[in-house]
Amino acid sequence: MSRTSLRRAVTAGLAALGLLSAGAPRPAAAAPPSRAGAPRAVAAPAPRPPAAQRKPAGGRGDGARRGGAVTARRAPAPAPAPKRAGAALAAEAPLELALPVERVTLQNGLRVVMSPDRSSPTVAVAVTYDAGSRDEPSGRSGVARLVAGMMARGSRNVPAGEHLRLVTERGGELADDAGVDRTTYAEALPANELALALWLEADRMKALDLSAQAFEAQRREAQERRGAVLGDAYGQGAFRLQALVFQGYWPHEHPALGEADDLAGAEVSWARDFHAAHYGPNRAVLTLAGGFDPGEAMELVHRYFDGIPAVAAAPFKDVPFPEQTSQRTAVVRDSAARAPAILYGWAVPPRSHPDHHALALAAVLLGRGESSRLEALLVGDKAVARSVRVALGGHRGPDLFSIDVRLAEGARVGDVEKLVEGEIRTLATAGPSPAELTKARRLLQSAFVAGLADAGARARALGEHELLFGDAAHLNGELARYFAVTREDVQRVARDHLGPTRRTIVETYYPATPGASPPPRAPGHAAAGAPRAGGGPLAEAQAEPGKGKGAEKAAPEKARGAAARPAPKKKPTRPTKPAKPRKK
Repeated sequence: MSRTSLRRAVTAGLAALGLLSAGAPRPAAAAPPSRAGAPRAVAAPAPRPPAAQRKPAGGRGDGARRGGAVTARRAPAPAPAPKRAGAALAAEAPLELALPVERVTLQNGLRVVMSPDRSSPTVAVAVTYDAGSRDEPSGRSGVARLVAGMMARGSRNVPAGEHLRLVTERGGELADDAGVDRTTYAEALPANELALALWLEADRMKALDLSAQAFEAQRREAQERRGAVLGDAYGQGAFRLQALVFQGYWPHEHPALGEADDLAGAEVSWARDFHAAHYGPNRAVLTLAGGFDPGEAMELVHRYFDGIPAVAAAPFKDVPFPEQTSQRTAVVRDSAARAPAILYGWAVPPRSHPDHHALALAAVLLGRGESSRLEALLVGDKAVARSVRVALGGHRGPDLFSIDVRLAEGARVGDVEKLVEGEIRTLATAGPSPAELTKARRLLQSAFVAGLADAGARARALGEHELLFGDAAHLNGELARYFAVTREDVQRVARDHLGPTRRTIVETYYPATPGASPPPRAPGHAAAGAPRAGGGPLAEAQAEPGKGKGAEKAAPEKARGAAARPAPKKKPTRPTKPAKPRKK
C-alpha cells in the first residue's frame, strides 16, 4: 500500500470515529457494542463529581463544551495562492483533531484525563509519572530505571508475571516506557475490563514490592540490559554522543541505563528513597481512552485511587546548561559494527519552545523518507550510506537533535561528513522550497495521525500532553502548530541551532587491527579527535576526543564504556648492534 493510500485509510478511520474535524458535521457515534455474557464493571452509572471539580478541557475557551468533550473547530484556511488556489487550499489546511477531553483532579492530586469513544470495543488506561533519569542524584545513576523496572514486574499483591498474565489472557496488551523525564505504564483491554485495568494500576501505585529480593533481581536485570545495549552494533556511539552533547549538564549527560559502577554498588535504600519522592498520585496523570462511560469510569477511579495518599514530592531541580562554543568529537571502536557510522548531535531548545516545531520540520526535510535531502543524496545519489535517521528526543529540558548515518562498504567517512554538513548549510542559507515544505508537512501529519489510531496510543499521548503542557487538549492543536511553521522558520532554526560550533560528531569504526591501513577518509577532512598525519589505525584509536583544531576536549571516560579503550602502545624496535668478538 502506498503512503498516500495508507494516509487516506487512517484518516478515514479516525474521521469515522469522530476524531477528526474537516468542516463537515461529524457522524453520530454508534451504539456501544453489545457485551452480552460479559460482566459489567459497574452495575449502574455513578453520580458525576461536583461541577466545581470538573475542568473544561483547554481551559481557554477553545472549543464548545458538549457533554464533557471538546468539539474541535475547523482550522482557518490559508490565503489562496495566485494559481491553483483550490488545490493549495486543500493541501495546506491541516486536519484538526477533535479528540474529546474531560479532566478531573482528585483530592490526593491525581489528574484524571478521559477521552471516551463509545463505539470502540476496547479501552486503554495509561498512568504517566513525572519521574525519570533526570531526577537521579549524581552517584545514583540508573535508579530511576531500577524503580521503573520493579513497578513493571508487579506488586506485593500481584507477583512478577501475574500482571502480564491477567491482561493477555483477556486479549489485552501491555506497554511501559521509562524515559529521561517521564515514565508511563499502559494496558489496552476489551471495554468490559476497565475495572481490572484500573485496579492493576492503582495496586501498582500503592503496593510496590520494594523488598531486597525484588531489588536485587531488578539490579541484575539492569546490568544485563546495559551490557546488551553496549554490546549491540553502534550502541556505544549513542552513549558517547549523549555524554558529549550534554557535557556538564548532569540531568541528561549520564545514561538512563546507569553507569556501570553505580549499578554495581546500588542499594535497595536508593530505590525506596526514589520511589517515595516520585511515585504517588500527585506526581501522576491517569488517562482513559476508548469505549467507556465517563460516569461509570469516575466511580471506579474514586473507588481504587481515592485512598492512595499523596507523597512528599521532590520537584525537579534544574541546573544551568553550559553553552557549547566549539565542535566536540570522539572516536569509538565497536567490535559489533561491521561498517563505519557517523553520529551528529546538537543540544536544541526543549519541546515546549516555539522553535521545536520548526526543528521537527527540519528533521523531516533532512531525513524522513526516500526523497528527504540526506537519504536521497547519501543512500540514493551517492550510494555512500546504507541508512540515514534524523530524530528529535522530545525532552522537556534541553532536547537532542541527532543524525545517524550508517556508511556503505568502502565509503569514506570524511566524504560523507562533507555531504551531510553541506546539506545542513544549504538548509540554513536557502531554506526549503515550497514543495519540500508542503511534502514535509504532509509526511509529519500522516505519521502524527497514524500514531493516534488506537486507544492505547491516544491514552499515552493525552497523558503526556497533560503532564508536559498542563492540558491534555493541547494535543488537539499540534498539527496546526506544525503547519504554522514557515520556510523562514526552518531556515532560521537550522542556522541558529544546527551550526558547526554547536555540533558534536561521534565516529564509529571496527576495532583497529595491527598493521592494517587506516579507515578511508577524505584528504584534508579528518574529523577533529583523529590524527591529521602519520596516525594509522592504532594512533587514531589512542587519540583523545576533541584534540582537533577548533574542537573542545571530550569529557573523561569514567566508567561509561561508551568510547573505545586506548590500544596499548607498542614500543619501537631498535636496530641491533653487531656483536663484538669475544676476547680470548
